[in-house]
Amino acid sequence: MSFVKKDLFTPCLDVHFFLSHNVTAIVYRELTKFEIMVSIVWSILFVCILLSNLLVLGVICFKRSLWNHSSLLVGSLCLANITYDFMFVLPVKVLNIRNSIHSFVNIYCQLSPTVIQFAFVCCMNFHICSISLEKFIAITSPFWYNQISIYKSAMFVVILLVCWILPTFVAFLPLIIGWWKICPNFCLLSEAKENRYQSLQAWHIFWSFLMFLLPTIVMMVFYVRVYLVARDHARRIHCTSVGIQPAVTLKATKAVAIIVGVYVILQTPYNILQVITVVDYRVIPGETRYLLREWLAYAASWNSVASPIIYGFYNKNLRSNIIALVCRYKSSRFRNVSRTSLLSK
Repeated sequence: MSFVKKDLFTPCLDVHFFLSHNVTAIVYRELTKFEIMVSIVWSILFVCILLSNLLVLGVICFKRSLWNHSSLLVGSLCLANITYDFMFVLPVKVLNIRNSIHSFVNIYCQLSPTVIQFAFVCCMNFHICSISLEKFIAITSPFWYNQISIYKSAMFVVILLVCWILPTFVAFLPLIIGWWKICPNFCLLSEAKENRYQSLQAWHIFWSFLMFLLPTIVMMVFYVRVYLVARDHARRIHCTSVGIQPAVTLKATKAVAIIVGVYVILQTPYNILQVITVVDYRVIPGETRYLLREWLAYAASWNSVASPIIYGFYNKNLRSNIIALVCRYKSSRFRNVSRTSLLSK
């Protein structure tokens, strides 16, 4: 049941009204040069997300030796990245979905930058948190982690369900409690008039907290703990094997720095802008704010390319299988080229 009466919502616009008054630009407007450029650069990102995640996901699916909890989390992350690629990047940024005479297109246009974007970005960041949790358990409780246990499998199933279901539920929360209402004939959500600004402000701050700040804190805590435990283990080894400790510590430091650093560098600017814009939109002028949001969102989305590459590189089994697959492809291509050249002679 909605907490806000329907007559207290902002009015729903209708494209048919504008078309009946010959305002066809509301639907059939040509793209500007800037929009075309944005579409091109997002197309490049779309291909990069698809290829990098398909490669890692394909290797995990077809190599039985990789069917373990660590690879399962990475594979689920790749699946989330691919779904985000097709459900947000392709329709919203590449194809430039906008007002239409079809209700489904208008509904999807309304949900894309709000519900869909939040759900999948939050889902991907939750996966990154889960991977850090898995690394933490693996290094702090190695005996329990390496045991085949139904409780451990159940724990990972629960983690995956939380990663997928919780962001989806929270993303639809403003619609469930009656802050927003879907308008089928225009690409613009209707909002509750009562405490409209406060509701919008609270939602976007909560959005940034759940989507970015909370996963960042959790990930940094787990990876710092992983680094400290790895350093402690290396010091113990150093007692019997001189010269090993600095190399092990350096490797652990690099791994933590790259994983945390790439995530923070790509995600932080966009989320800071979101909070600043909601708290006081007058701080940044309108056109500058639009350009900043567009390019910072673009930079943040490169995390969907970086994450499978980073986690694939730091997973020894996964890395060796990917390298073997690439080498096999190159050798088969070289043989085909050589055979073709010999036949042509």
